[in-house]
Amino acid sequence: MKYKIMIKNENQIIFDGRPLDLPIKKDILISKSVEMFNDEDPCIIHQTYVIETLVDQLISKLKKQINEEVSIIDIKESVRFIDIDQLETYKIILRSK
Repeated sequence: MKYKIMIKNENQIIFDGRPLDLPIKKDILISKSVEMFNDEDPCIIHQTYVIETLVDQLISKLKKQINEEVSIIDIKESVRFIDIDQLETYKIILRSK
């Protein structure tokens, strides 16, 4: 099943798109690449695999509440890789396409 993710506050949509298009924090990408591949300068293949792994973990966390608003603060460890300022103040919604 394909999914879309929306990140928003009450009146403003911050992100609405494919989970793989979420902005990723570079330091977490590199850290995870070192952990998984011992690669401090990850090639596109390693970057893609790391991003897919992070996104898959987030989707599995949100699947139980599909189409529902979830406060980011409640799942902050699962979204710490997303590079959006003040992320903890927003809500996230996983939708099926």
